[in-house]
Amino acid sequence: MKIAFLNLCHTDPELVARCAKRLCTDPDFDMYVHVDAKQNIEPFREALKDIRGVYFTPDRYKVYWGGYNAIHACFELIRAAINSDIHYDYYVMMQNLDYPIKTNRDIKRFFEANKGKEFIRGCPVARTKDWEFSRKYKLFYMKDNPYGKVSNKNPVKLLNTIASIFMSITTIGFNGIIHENDGDYDIYYGCAQWAVTDECARYLDDFEKTHPKFNRKMKIMQFPDEEYFHTVVHNSKFREHCIKYNEPQKRWLVNWRNLTYFEFPKEVTVLTKADYQKLKEVPDLFCRKVRSDISKDLLDELDKENL
Repeated sequence: MKIAFLNLCHTDPELVARCAKRLCTDPDFDMYVHVDAKQNIEPFREALKDIRGVYFTPDRYKVYWGGYNAIHACFELIRAAINSDIHYDYYVMMQNLDYPIKTNRDIKRFFEANKGKEFIRGCPVARTKDWEFSRKYKLFYMKDNPYGKVSNKNPVKLLNTIASIFMSITTIGFNGIIHENDGDYDIYYGCAQWAVTDECARYLDDFEKTHPKFNRKMKIMQFPDEEYFHTVVHNSKFREHCIKYNEPQKRWLVNWRNLTYFEFPKEVTVLTKADYQKLKEVPDLFCRKVRSDISKDLLDELDKENL
């Protein structure tokens, strides 16, 4: 069971190295790393240089909060793995501050026991009457810029917001169904961390290259990394291989976890040693989010338990 862990990174190279060291002690596990092009890659190269099975993507994108460049970066990771000389059974999408909470043996046994399943749940949001969902596609988002979390008091952010509001006139009537040359695609959303089989990963790769209308719509949606892959999979034959599919609509992202435990009262909670016992009892393979400083005692406990 060969597994490629695809890590979308922008901060804390020490944590990335610690995670890679944990996973890549298994010769069947490799990690592919995309470092946000806004960041200096050298601290990551230095931290990861002596770890077997770590590969950096040849190209990098500037990834902004909620922007479409995250999709480009994810495909860089997918393609770096599928175009390698190694055949992987699974591709596991991770995000920087994720960390394994099970042993490598447990992770491998889990995927062996569930071989052929796709771990990418999707919440159906097309035609929804719930504004919490429909605003994701009814409004026009322009997030690939450095002003995503900046206050509207910033003049450039204010102009960007005004332009987005104006452009939303062109999208407000959209019902969440993307019309492509080969058919219609109902939009789904879900967690940005997921795992898919080799066949599904190659299908995603080909889809992105051959569906320009779909891509154009996703570029102006809210948080496309929570919608792109889920929409493609749940409008394909692979939906029947998902751990769950045809699920009813349900609010809040924590209800759509795949393999990664996280808490999201207002923003994703940074986990600490106080969460250790809870993490031991959850079925998830990974947790989010941890930091090499704040979460050090927790990471020490997890490593002591699982190495």
